[in-house]
Amino acid sequence: MYKFIDIEDPVEAEEKELLARRLREYSATALAAGASVEQVYVKFTEFKESLDACDRIFQLATTFETPHGMILTGPPGSSKTTLADYFIKSLPPSDLFEPGYGAIMFRLRTAPSQGHIVSGLLRALKYPLTNVRRNRVFAMREVAFEALRQRGTRLVFVDQAHCLSTQSRPRHGDVLESGASDTLREMMEETKVGLVLLADASFRGLNHVDKALDDRITVKMAMTHFKKGEIWDAFLLGFKKMVKAVDLGYITTPRGSALTLAATDGNRRTFRRLLVEAVMIAVDGTETLVSEEHFKRAFATITGKASTRSNPYAA
Repeated sequence: MYKFIDIEDPVEAEEKELLARRLREYSATALAAGASVEQVYVKFTEFKESLDACDRIFQLATTFETPHGMILTGPPGSSKTTLADYFIKSLPPSDLFEPGYGAIMFRLRTAPSQGHIVSGLLRALKYPLTNVRRNRVFAMREVAFEALRQRGTRLVFVDQAHCLSTQSRPRHGDVLESGASDTLREMMEETKVGLVLLADASFRGLNHVDKALDDRITVKMAMTHFKKGEIWDAFLLGFKKMVKAVDLGYITTPRGSALTLAATDGNRRTFRRLLVEAVMIAVDGTETLVSEEHFKRAFATITGKASTRSNPYAA
């Protein structure tokens, strides 16, 4: 019996469930407005600095023999994955790589193995066969590496990279198989692609996982949740200016700014989810100004009746 590597993505499943619920509750117009808001990227200071670091690695990768890489840490909702999404989507066309493959991303899971890395690469490269038999891992590793070369990929983002601290090394006879971190290091050396690891703030560091890989990942960056102050206010103002479907002036008022910070704890994923919901509620009510009442209803919707959190907008 063959054993296959399973890399089902629970985060993608959650997003699909959220979209299905919205399709039942909102009009097509409201969904379109919400989708337009979800695609807005506001480049705050940490985002810009990390983006510049990715640009540098992208430029140097495949040009030099020396490996280039970065680890970006931060708590959930600090825009690590958003940064990778933005980088991938905003790459201009080039003769150096196939369209859509200049930079790719895949996500790790708990106890990743060499097979999970290979399968994740194949999925990101849209290879037709992504299930990797355990007795065919090395052969499929070669297929994945060659696909990186053929498509001209210059940068690979690995989300949930803190899972490397739980990597497994199956024993084959008397020999331990290559682990996930070994495969990433080999990928950097053999294909010359740059590597960006996206990890939770609690990650102790690569030096506790794989000193050889740590030696190749020299750039260390971090993202944090917003706190009260000028950066938070500038972030809100950026959204107000960039969103055209509705008027978001409320969140730039002192009261709106304070309540929205309390509602999201400065978590950018929570903020985006709250904002999208409030915009859809307003649009379905045929209103162009997103008010405090809309945010009140949005907060109640995204947290649910069983939530122990109090609604800041209801105070």
